[in-house]
Amino acid sequence: AFGTGHHGTTRGCLLLLDLVLRRRPPARVLDLGTGTGVLAIAAAKTLRRPVLASDIDPRSVTVARENAAFNGVGHLVEAIEATGFHSPRFRAAGPFGLIMANILAGPLRALAPALAAHLAPHGHVILSGLLPHQADSVVAAYRNAGLRLVRRIEIERWSSLLMQRR
Repeated sequence: AFGTGHHGTTRGCLLLLDLVLRRRPPARVLDLGTGTGVLAIAAAKTLRRPVLASDIDPRSVTVARENAAFNGVGHLVEAIEATGFHSPRFRAAGPFGLIMANILAGPLRALAPALAAHLAPHGHVILSGLLPHQADSVVAAYRNAGLRLVRRIEIERWSSLLMQRR
């Protein structure tokens, strides 16, 4: 399972998460492609409310559950195995005020329409796992899905994006 919290992509997500939570804490949060659960755990610990976390890898789901329990938020983080948005849990748990996805540029571009469909009005999206030269194409995909770029940061040659539904 990927995610120690030290990688530039994860740090970028955590900084953008802090920005979102200072402005208007979301009622519902999704960590798509959770890996070890670092982002879901951070959101759950800060908000003290349920967070849905998903990953395509069953081992990552197990690790995310274990890490959430170890960090005292096992009762708040629900980790599920799912590819993209192909689970009824997404519809039941959403729409989401915040969706975080620290994966890769190709999957992020492909997921733009489905991700936008699960986002609440004025909801935020944190995207990472991007090399700087990939960020513009990801921004374009999400603009086409009705989102606008709020902030872009680069840490250790990795880009992280904060976008919001228009």
